[in-house]
Amino acid sequence: MLTHAEGQETTFYKELQNCSGIDFRDERGKVHDMAFILFGVIIGLLRHRDGVLSSIHRSMVNTHDYICEALGVEIQRVVSRAQLPRILAKVNLPVFENLLFSYYKISLSEEEKQWFAGDGKELRGSIEKGDKRGEVLVQLVRHNDRAVLGQAMYNGLKESEKPCLQQLIQKTGAQSQKTTADALHLCPAMTVPIEASGGIFMIGLKENQKELLQDMIDHSECFPPKKEHRTVDKGHGRLEIRDYYLFDVSEEYFESRWEKSGFRSLLKVQRNRIDLKINEESTEIAYYISNGKATEEHGYFDAIRNHWSVEVSNHIRDVSLQEDQFRTKKRLFQALWLG
Repeated sequence: MLTHAEGQETTFYKELQNCSGIDFRDERGKVHDMAFILFGVIIGLLRHRDGVLSSIHRSMVNTHDYICEALGVEIQRVVSRAQLPRILAKVNLPVFENLLFSYYKISLSEEEKQWFAGDGKELRGSIEKGDKRGEVLVQLVRHNDRAVLGQAMYNGLKESEKPCLQQLIQKTGAQSQKTTADALHLCPAMTVPIEASGGIFMIGLKENQKELLQDMIDHSECFPPKKEHRTVDKGHGRLEIRDYYLFDVSEEYFESRWEKSGFRSLLKVQRNRIDLKINEESTEIAYYISNGKATEEHGYFDAIRNHWSVEVSNHIRDVSLQEDQFRTKKRLFQALWLG
């Protein structure tokens, strides 16, 4: 029978891995202990290695015998450089980085962080007759491959999306990563924990924060941008031109409630759409605010477009899985259906 401590340790390792039932043997059938390998990686980071995997592996080789002796374990051959990334690829990066930051104050470089989009999707099949809201699914979706890092649910009649997404980000350890979200989520309860954890947020700025929005509009009209970018897309009978502008607002004055949010960058996007069939043109301007530095490359412009990867994920759930057609009054059964 497992002791309470052993049970907690087992649960932790299941969280740390991307999925259950992972076999860490290499091609020769050798079994590698994940905890031991991650300990070697941590030692490498604490020795002020530059974060490059080859450098960390050299540290693991150089300290292997000392670590085995200190831990009182049998000295075996160190994991190979070729096998190391294959094992690390099976580790849940946000959870591991949260562990590093919580205990050692180590934060991965900005280039190693990944962008995740947070958004909610109403399950229309759960809306009962006479009600306007039903069950809502909130997801964290990785920009580059639309993989779902985590998901949660809340009842739209009784609860709000804001605390649900905040709790999901904390639970998955994504507060130390890069997060995009809609203007609904621009509040200190969302921004402060991410800033404190060494993560980066980029959140829409709209009329729900009128004073802040007006201040940022004034800034964009008075100061030149640090960086500009343009994209042109043509398809579906439409021509779309997007002009991106990045401003440094690190020296700007903000209200005291935003003091710990660490606002440093403002992004302005002007979208010009031309309907080629009827030759009709429309213009839209959107603003986003971030705690990332305007002087560093974080892929802001791509992240703005890729934020809608979560909408692609929602479309798949609606069309392919016909999720909105699923009707039930029992939330538990619906949660089981969603997996």
